[in-house]
Amino acid sequence: MTIRVETGNLPTPAEQFSYWREVVCETWFGLWAERRDASPFDAMVTMHNVGGVQMAFAQLPEHQLGRSSPGVARAPQAAYCLHQIHEGRVRGCYHGTEYEAGPGDLLLFDTTETCEGFTIEARLKTTILHLPHAFLVSHLGAAVRPPVRLDGGEGGGALLAGYLTSLSHAAPTLPPGTADKASSVLCDLIAVAFKCSSVAMENAQSSIRQARLETAQAFMTTNLADPVLGIGKVARHLGVSERYVQKLFEGTGRTFSETLLDARLEACARALHSRKEEHRTIADLAFKYGFSDLSWFYRRYRARWGETPGDTRARVRKGGCVSHPRPPCTNRP
Repeated sequence: MTIRVETGNLPTPAEQFSYWREVVCETWFGLWAERRDASPFDAMVTMHNVGGVQMAFAQLPEHQLGRSSPGVARAPQAAYCLHQIHEGRVRGCYHGTEYEAGPGDLLLFDTTETCEGFTIEARLKTTILHLPHAFLVSHLGAAVRPPVRLDGGEGGGALLAGYLTSLSHAAPTLPPGTADKASSVLCDLIAVAFKCSSVAMENAQSSIRQARLETAQAFMTTNLADPVLGIGKVARHLGVSERYVQKLFEGTGRTFSETLLDARLEACARALHSRKEEHRTIADLAFKYGFSDLSWFYRRYRARWGETPGDTRARVRKGGCVSHPRPPCTNRP
């Protein structure tokens, strides 16, 4: 049985998008949908089943989709959603990982998990498969988290993409027994393509995160004197979202704000131990490293080092130049 949905035959853009958002996205798939303008919304989806796997071919205008916790609860079925992109561009964030995809790419999502956003930036033509969890979990393995994006032009991705293309042409005419076998082969190929690349993708993502963290830390160190240095400036420097920067620092066990404060306090402590900075007042040093509230600086310095900035300077002058601060107090802010 084939189901076809078209919004272009509805009379107004508002009705077109309302039908798409409320009937197709929210009711069928537990997705939210948003758009930025009121232009005609001409979407088309053709769906049919292949041995228990729902296959659809979709042509979608520019807009944004996502899945919230209430959407997960409303979804009629626990499934994996696989996209094979033929035309257009998309970008999004899934499991804290930002991605971009275009023609030839494969994307895999779990409908039991939230999705921060899926933005269609250019009219999209894509083949979409909804595979029940029971079909695919046994192939992937519960302990494996597949990457969200896979290149459909090489390795296991190319094998899967080729099979999907053939299957999408043949699916409407496959008899039930053949369709069951085809869906089983499909699950095997998804597992081969995504599971085999998951370790490599995780290693690559880990390397990217580490490189971005080091870049963020270096930018922070270079700009300590900026009193309004914040997560937004670091995010713009890296070309990523503020939430991504937050997650980078949370991975170290410290928040961005805690890391920034600690870097400034350590810079001030080093300066107070340096003979080259003896001519500077404590206030000068605090301002130099981005503190704009002296009373707050004094409180945080004492909590960090177990003594006031004046105590540090007096101790250094009495005992001679010390090349590094005293070991930090355990009661950090």
